[in-house]
Amino acid sequence: MAAHQDHCEICRRIGRARSGDDPALIAETDTGFAVMGDSQFFRGYCVHLCKDPATEWHELPRGRRLRYLEETAQLAEAVAAATRPHKINYECLGNQVPHLHFHVFPRRLTDPDPSAPVWGQMPTGTDAAGHAFDPRRDGGLVESIRRELSRVRVPG
Repeated sequence: MAAHQDHCEICRRIGRARSGDDPALIAETDTGFAVMGDSQFFRGYCVHLCKDPATEWHELPRGRRLRYLEETAQLAEAVAAATRPHKINYECLGNQVPHLHFHVFPRRLTDPDPSAPVWGQMPTGTDAAGHAFDPRRDGGLVESIRRELSRVRVPG
């Protein structure tokens, strides 16, 4: 398993979450931190950041791996309850940021292309600014997901 790195975007975000400096923090879980995604083009998009400095899911010890998966599913259940989507999409890539993290995307039939992958639909450049996470606009959504997560969460 790799060590935490100062240049790792997720390690830095975990540091901000631990210090209380991340307004997008939903909750700390046993294995990670649930945070709102930087873009809210898909309203309710969240990420479960793994506390362990693993690059690959299989690098986690078996019990930790299963707990991380369970907590990611609990986050998805909370997102679904708070946003009432048609479908939830999950992604765990790590090609750009090699630190284990799962994306949880609520999908709606009103999406530009509901059956297409999310990455080709999210606005980029200046078009993305209007969808960036905004604590004032998105604070209620954070609270709704946090409330639902505390309702569905099963301690490890």
